[in-house]
Amino acid sequence: MTETEPRPSSRALVASFLFTDLVGFSIGTAAEQYAAKATLSAILRSNLAALRDVDYRIKDTGDGALIAFTSNPEHALYMALAIAEDFGRAASTAGFPSNSLRTGLHLGSVKEAIDLEARPNFIGDGINAAKRIIDFAAPGQITASRAFFDAVASLDSAYAALFRHVGAADDKHGRAHELYAVSPSATVLQELKLDLAAAARESAESAAKSAAMTEVKHESQRVATTASQANSSHADAARKWLLPAGAVIALGVASVLVATKLLGPGTPSIPKLTTESVLVPSASKQAAAPPTSAEETRVDSPPSPALPPKPEVTTPAPAARVEEGAATSDSTRPPSVPAAAAAKTNAKIKPRIDAAPTVPITSNAVPDRTSPRCSRIMEKATLGEALSTEEKRELATSCR
Repeated sequence: MTETEPRPSSRALVASFLFTDLVGFSIGTAAEQYAAKATLSAILRSNLAALRDVDYRIKDTGDGALIAFTSNPEHALYMALAIAEDFGRAASTAGFPSNSLRTGLHLGSVKEAIDLEARPNFIGDGINAAKRIIDFAAPGQITASRAFFDAVASLDSAYAALFRHVGAADDKHGRAHELYAVSPSATVLQELKLDLAAAARESAESAAKSAAMTEVKHESQRVATTASQANSSHADAARKWLLPAGAVIALGVASVLVATKLLGPGTPSIPKLTTESVLVPSASKQAAAPPTSAEETRVDSPPSPALPPKPEVTTPAPAARVEEGAATSDSTRPPSVPAAAAAKTNAKIKPRIDAAPTVPITSNAVPDRTSPRCSRIMEKATLGEALSTEEKRELATSCR
């Protein structure tokens, strides 16, 4: 499968064509040719200045010019009348015949293409027929085709009055062309110039409005760009200050969280010194002490008759309090704990079955008068029961 090159893009359109040339141009001298061509070129540039650049396309043909008018057929009629009038006036001044210029007008369809000089050009029947029409024109004459007459005559009756039908003629290829001769008219030419001037003013106003709108649009874009840049700079400044502030806030929050975590319930704390925790070992020893005394009692004194158990009654000691030195001789009780608090604590603590083995109390250990042992000794003394030597000694010393 072979690839084909893409066809160049072309635009088809209907345009009005004006062909003009200098009769006998090639038989004159170079100076005469130059003078005639310079005069024609100046006239063409002067009259085309009334049109917009987009309204026409011109091509130099050597002894004349081809002009295509792409927007309005009136432009072709205006140009034919204008160059005929101006060239006749300039020829008399320059010294060459005024009837050496002829013009042909036609309207037809063509296609736009790019020529060898990389310039846009027109090809097609419209431009070929225009060249045949000028061949039928006599020196100093303007000839038009039937197609051009039909397009212009319907626009204004003054235009139609300029055209005179001269019959049909065959070109060199045998194709018949119906021809019209166009008479010059200064009045019609002046009307066409006024219309072109008004159109030029409207075009200028439209261009000015368009330029103003473009300027307003550009100004709006500049204002928007400036505002955007200002907002961006403000945002940058805000970010510049907010980032350190956010970092400080985040650091503060992190510090609070760390402090809360360190001081939370899972953090080990320093145990507090309580009366109950200090008195537990002493109470255990005191609770374990009576059996030892009971054994000594059984050894030192004869057994007394068994008595039914009675509720323990705490009898306050009538004697004065033991001196401070004697009270503090017990190494198991801290001096800062009151006796009443110790009594309450001992009353709350129940003896455990699985307590440590009973350690015999030496003679140096002095029981507290509020201990269960002292209470038992005082109860036995109150009931008149026999007391052992050790019980008597304790009753006389620490249980008073």
